[in-house]
Amino acid sequence: MGQLNGKVAVVTGGGSGIGEATAKRFAAEGARGVVLDRDAEGGERVTREIREVGGEAAFLRAEVAVEAEALALAPFAVERFGALHVLVNNAGVRVYGPVTEATEESWDQILAVNVKALGFCAKAAIPEIAKAGGGAIVNVSSANAIKGRAGMAQYDATKAAVLGLTRSLAHDHAAQGIRVNAVCPGPTITQFHINNAARRGVSEAELRAQGKAGLLKRWAEPREIAAGILFLASDEASYITGATLMVDGGYTLASEP
Repeated sequence: MGQLNGKVAVVTGGGSGIGEATAKRFAAEGARGVVLDRDAEGGERVTREIREVGGEAAFLRAEVAVEAEALALAPFAVERFGALHVLVNNAGVRVYGPVTEATEESWDQILAVNVKALGFCAKAAIPEIAKAGGGAIVNVSSANAIKGRAGMAQYDATKAAVLGLTRSLAHDHAAQGIRVNAVCPGPTITQFHINNAARRGVSEAELRAQGKAGLLKRWAEPREIAAGILFLASDEASYITGATLMVDGGYTLASEP
C-alpha cells in the first residue's frame, strides 16, 4: 500500500528538479497526478516516464503566474481523475543581484511566480480538496527564507513570503479538513544548477565537490526533498498544519554562508 493510494495530486513545476522528483515519488506511492509546468517538453517527458513504469499521470501546460491558467488546474484534475486531494506549489523562478540592482520588472516577475501564483493555485485547488473531504497543500519555500545571504534579496524575500502565506492558509482552511504546510529545501543539485555550472566551465563532478554547505557538507538530491513533501502530503502528517519542515542538511544551523 502506497502512502498516497487513492489520492489525486497536482505538482506545479513538475517538469524538472524537485517537482519532477515529487511527481515520480507520488506516483510510486499510488497517487494519480497532474504534472503542471510551463515547459511542455519537460512536463510531457515526466508524464511519459511515470506512465512507462505503470503510474497514472496527465500533463497540463500552464503559466501559474497567470490567474486564468492557474485556475484551470482543478477542473483539469477533476476531469481526468475524478477528484483532487493534494496540491504541491513547487514552481518558482530566481532573480539574482542585490536590491540596488532590482527593477520594477524583476520585482513583478518574481513576485508573480513565487508568491501570487501560489495563491492562484491554492484558490483553484481548495474548493475541490474540500469537496473530496479534505487533503493537503504543500508549499515549497527555501532554507533562505530563514537564513539570509548576499545577492539574492528578491528571491529570499519571496520565499519568506511563502511561509507567511502557508500559515494564513492553514488558519483559513483547517475547518475544511485542509492541512497547509511548507518545505524549506537547502542547497539541492538539479539540472538547473548543473546547466548553469556547465556554462561557467564547471563539470557536474566539480559542482558536487563544491557542495559543502550545511552540517552534512553536501548538496541534497531532489528525491530527498521529495521525501519531505511526500510526508506532509500524506496521512502520516495528519496532525501537522501551518508548519515549516526544514529539509536542509543543517544549512540553517551552520555558521558559514
